[in-house]
Amino acid sequence: MSQDVTILIAEPQLLTTLRNEVKVTGRPLYFSASNLVSAFESIRALHPHIVALESTFAGTDKGRAFIDRLNVPALAASEIQLVSHASGRWALAPLGARPAVAGPSPAAPAPLAAAQAGLNTRRAPRFPVFNPAEAVIDGNPTNLVDISVLGAQVVSDPVLRPQQKIKIALPDVEETILRFTAHVAWSAFEKPRPEKAPHYRAGMEFSDATAQALEEYCQRHCSNSPTPMR
Repeated sequence: MSQDVTILIAEPQLLTTLRNEVKVTGRPLYFSASNLVSAFESIRALHPHIVALESTFAGTDKGRAFIDRLNVPALAASEIQLVSHASGRWALAPLGARPAVAGPSPAAPAPLAAAQAGLNTRRAPRFPVFNPAEAVIDGNPTNLVDISVLGAQVVSDPVLRPQQKIKIALPDVEETILRFTAHVAWSAFEKPRPEKAPHYRAGMEFSDATAQALEEYCQRHCSNSPTPMR
């Protein structure tokens, strides 16, 4: 882990302000929210001590999907923080922490509450499967990593692209198959150790899944403890 690096991500119009007003530990690297591919590749290569996202961006769908993308074991050593404006100054706080403000602050953006209040990048907790479980995406076998009533994380050999619409089949008990449609929220190419083949890790959101069917699936196939939401 690069203890001396902090990566800060914000919308382009805020980068100059944050460069001048936000104090970070170690060497700061700044990335525009319009260039998340470069930001993610740098995070994956450097393993920075802190990945800080400006709170308004973090509260958007794109921001939540990006934080969800960071929630993988390989990046667990990097702490995710939010950069928010309160009481007349910019400050960093761990994701999920209540911002320290002296009374109401009109400068604190509304998306901050959405990013912090029990959501932490997801609208529902995801549960890891007991064993590597097989899903079928567009006819291709895929490994299911974790799942919620709203989405899932998978490891796939065929490429999965953000915003791609897909059809998912989940084998269940007594030869039952659950079928859903979804779209890919994020996707990252991974090249692990030489003895393992490269693959894509992707997160997806279900578009027509029923909560009851997935809750029952999770009870049968998943741990009772959700994956950490950082």
